[in-house]
Amino acid sequence: MLRFPLAVVVLIVHTIQTDLILHGNRIETDDMPLLLAMKDFVTAFLSDQSVPVYFFISGFVFFLGGKLSNERYVRKMKNRFKSLFIPYIIWNLFAILFKLAMFIPCLSFIFKGAYLKQLDFGISAILNEFWNSSNGMVIEPETNIPTPVLSNEIFPADPTLWFVRDLMIVAITTPILYWLLNRTRHYLVFAFGILWFYSDLLWGHTNQLITAYFFFSFGAYMSINGKDMFQEFGRYFKLSIIAYIFLGTSYIVALHYYPEVCEIIKKLNVFAGLLLAYNVAAWLLRKKICKVSPFLASSSFFIYVSHCLICSNIPKLFYLLFHPTSDVGITSIYILSVVFTLSFLLSVYYLMRRFTPKLLKIITGRK
Repeated sequence: MLRFPLAVVVLIVHTIQTDLILHGNRIETDDMPLLLAMKDFVTAFLSDQSVPVYFFISGFVFFLGGKLSNERYVRKMKNRFKSLFIPYIIWNLFAILFKLAMFIPCLSFIFKGAYLKQLDFGISAILNEFWNSSNGMVIEPETNIPTPVLSNEIFPADPTLWFVRDLMIVAITTPILYWLLNRTRHYLVFAFGILWFYSDLLWGHTNQLITAYFFFSFGAYMSINGKDMFQEFGRYFKLSIIAYIFLGTSYIVALHYYPEVCEIIKKLNVFAGLLLAYNVAAWLLRKKICKVSPFLASSSFFIYVSHCLICSNIPKLFYLLFHPTSDVGITSIYILSVVFTLSFLLSVYYLMRRFTPKLLKIITGRK
């Protein structure tokens, strides 16, 4: 129930937050209140919400079925090699090919190829594409386009795969995590939670790793101790709704008036979003308002890992096609881009499942 909506949320965030940059020049949208309101809403209510839930699910599922013996650990590592590592390599290779496509002259009207200095084909640069692509193959010149400094976040060539990368790191260390959880119980989860709350103050890759360990260990703790997540989270259904709406609204206000408290509000809302996601899903199923679609559920990983390859360029294509100048027009092409990207990827997934099912299973890590 949750896998597909969470993947769509990530797609929406990455599409709506894309700036319109053509030929190295940014299309000014600062005087478009409707567009800015949509971007603020997406940032406040949707950004950073899906991946923590994915980590929680992964931790809960990993420890289902009892004690983590040596045999179970080895078996799970073999399964994760197929379901995580192989897709991780394949999709990052796809992302590298997309980067190389920026240098094709006939595509320079949409990519920034004309403004890229050179490519570095050194071994270190190529390997960095699978860990930290900011030190990878593409060397960009200095421009007047502001670039956010993410000192405590690093991303591979396919940015969404940071989740898979860090999940693999956590999975490898699960025997240590299992030992600690059995001895410290919820205190370890609390410790990770405190670290996560202040992780933005730390340097390097720590923010993402602490996010992974906190939510994975939270799910693992509930699984190891046989807790029913719907019963546990259900106690906070109404509270999670109120908190999520209040904190999301507060974040929008803080963006414009109190930016120094934005990170605190976002952390609180991410946690409220975890409780809300499970509660809403359980309520929808319990009330029989909707049911799980096997097709959409199975497509979620494909949507998640593939959308970043194209979503940032779809708004640019629609801008070139329609040349909107008004607030409503620009906002419309972003909404259209979300619908088009999702429809296109679902169509590709459907065609691959029908005509190349073996290849699809390999690139999505499915059995």
